[in-house]
Amino acid sequence: MFPRILTQIEFGRYGRQPDSEIDLAVAAGRIAEDEYPRLRPSDILRPLADLAARAPRLPGAPDRVRAAALARFLFKEEGFGPDEAEYYDPRNSYLNEVLARKVGIPLTLSLVLIEVAHRVGIPLVGIGFPRRFLVGLAGDTDFFVDPYGRGRVLDLRGTMKLHEELGGPRRSWRPAFACPASNKEILQRLLRNLKEIFLRREDIPRCLAATEKLAALSPDDLEEVRDRGVLSLHGRAWIRALADLETYLAGRPEAEDSDLIRSHVRVLRDTFGATIPVAAVQPEAGRL
Repeated sequence: MFPRILTQIEFGRYGRQPDSEIDLAVAAGRIAEDEYPRLRPSDILRPLADLAARAPRLPGAPDRVRAAALARFLFKEEGFGPDEAEYYDPRNSYLNEVLARKVGIPLTLSLVLIEVAHRVGIPLVGIGFPRRFLVGLAGDTDFFVDPYGRGRVLDLRGTMKLHEELGGPRRSWRPAFACPASNKEILQRLLRNLKEIFLRREDIPRCLAATEKLAALSPDDLEEVRDRGVLSLHGRAWIRALADLETYLAGRPEAEDSDLIRSHVRVLRDTFGATIPVAAVQPEAGRL
């Protein structure tokens, strides 16, 4: 439990520090530590360094050429690619497993490309594309790499076509889909993937572990605080659940699920004698 608390503290620090100071590879390793408690940062950093040492350099070539060559190296020569058979296998969301098995989901395959690129001086960034995380060049709005598509290169028109192929209506396209994602947003997306996987499996302890990091990373995100409270309730961590559900109601007294959350709070208050503002506990007149 103590290492788990320390990890939450670490993610709280990630949420407060400048985005450029977040080491994505180390942070991804912190996420994996829940499943692999003996994992060390070097278990992730060393394979990335080894890949960078073998990667093509092409000094003097344009960044687009260097990025495309690196994508070919990783996804053709090294054999990284999509896990199409077991997409929702949790191992696909743990960077240490992706480096070892060479299969993953769009986000973790993108992380491998981004981290190796940084080590060879190519300014690649994550692109928070809906349904399919992509990689782009910093400052270039017409060059993208699709790691889940085995490193294929796309222009902006190609990303718009991909959006439609993945089920997005043509008129729903937004320029923000092709914009860089912050390091914090990448960590949130990775944790939410794990949260969804474990929620589908009804694995409350692992789902709660992911949610704890999300809430620590973004303490102002009341939905994550609520989810941590509900999961704590299912995990019989009563005091933690009460504190989080009270916090949610205080910030969102008119939320659609407020009546349900109030009912949980009443039971917990009756049990533990805790108090919260009356306005946050009592439903509005005329509502059940």
